[in-house]
Amino acid sequence: MAPRCFSCAWTRVDGSDEEDGRFYDCEEELREEEEEEEDGNEDGDDARETLTRVGAAMEYESRGGSYVSRVRAHARALAAMASIIARGRRVDLTSFLGTPIRWCARNSVLRVVTDSRSSASEDAPPRTIRFFDALRRVDARVSARERMATIVLAVLADNEPPASLRKPLNPVLGETATHSVVFEATGERFVSVWEQVSHHPPVSAHCTEGANVRVEGQLLPRPHLVGAHIEVELVGSARITLLDAEDEVYEYDLPAFEWRFVPRWEARMKCRTKWRVACERTGYIAEYAYGSKRTVRGHIFNAEGVAECDIYGRYDGRIVVARSTSGDVIARYDLNDPTAFKGNVVRHTRLDDARDTEVVWRECFRAMEDKRWDDARRAKRAVEERERRARRERELRGEVFVPRFFERVPGSSPARWRRDPRARNAVAC
Repeated sequence: MAPRCFSCAWTRVDGSDEEDGRFYDCEEELREEEEEEEDGNEDGDDARETLTRVGAAMEYESRGGSYVSRVRAHARALAAMASIIARGRRVDLTSFLGTPIRWCARNSVLRVVTDSRSSASEDAPPRTIRFFDALRRVDARVSARERMATIVLAVLADNEPPASLRKPLNPVLGETATHSVVFEATGERFVSVWEQVSHHPPVSAHCTEGANVRVEGQLLPRPHLVGAHIEVELVGSARITLLDAEDEVYEYDLPAFEWRFVPRWEARMKCRTKWRVACERTGYIAEYAYGSKRTVRGHIFNAEGVAECDIYGRYDGRIVVARSTSGDVIARYDLNDPTAFKGNVVRHTRLDDARDTEVVWRECFRAMEDKRWDDARRAKRAVEERERRARRERELRGEVFVPRFFERVPGSSPARWRRDPRARNAVAC
């Protein structure tokens, strides 16, 4: 039976006993798990209410800034976490709004991709630069296998858990963010636009265009509290189009990541789950999985299903793609290579655009920078209330929200978004 997508992981209902990925013996077993998740909704609501109460208490008790108040606040949080863990349920935090403002990042989800920090190491370049540095090296003149190898390395370079535990703010509907990745030595420039195209569920669409490549897709961050860690699924997919290779398209999964708190805090990619990159035109498919020590292993299969290449290495160091038969290396990615990743990320802000992310959250960001937490919380609530009021007004007028830069792919289910060719340039608009 063909693979199917379930909870953002490729699974097979074919009696497989493979250890990597999530596998089910039959359709009935898969349905039983879905029913168990539905049964846990009530417990999840209770858990969210508990977290909300604790968040409010932490917000209040930590205002004084004394050591005793901070200890008291953290003790309350640990006690609440312990009670939720004891219930043994998976709690969906997608719509959870009780995160204390002190624990929020000074950016919305749309700006996470431009984060200058890396969780791989303090000296590592941003993942966005690594991603496009690999993509700009794709040569349309080489074999389809070598093109797939380079694309896979670019995707792996981009896959990284956030360096900060702080929760980014939830974008409001229509909020936009734009940036460019510039390689000054060659003059190459990749321009990206992100837009919040849906609020319930919270879906962000994005598109990046350069001289020889276009990257577009959509994602829905879905965090869950699972025992003593938080697992963040990135529901959706992305597509890389090679414009100088007859518009060859590579579609790839968005791997989940985890924030673990016991025995120590660490961020890592979700382990033992298969993710893949596929090119329909050439028939090549790459499958890979992460290990517990930041390792990654996988294979590249040709159209006949034969493994032609092996993928192995560490995503915080070097990853190699080698021929399965001879072991000859055909592509490599080295995070510590001093000659690579010589690009810059340039954020674009239009102060005259009411939907620009920096304008939307301007008052909240200013208060956060000055550590005026009460003002920051009020400013955040004001933005959220404006969004609710705008939604009610649209409903009264019978209007449907239309994104500025994206359009839904006709007939797609679940919804897929692409850059609207009628939209103006995001940086210039």
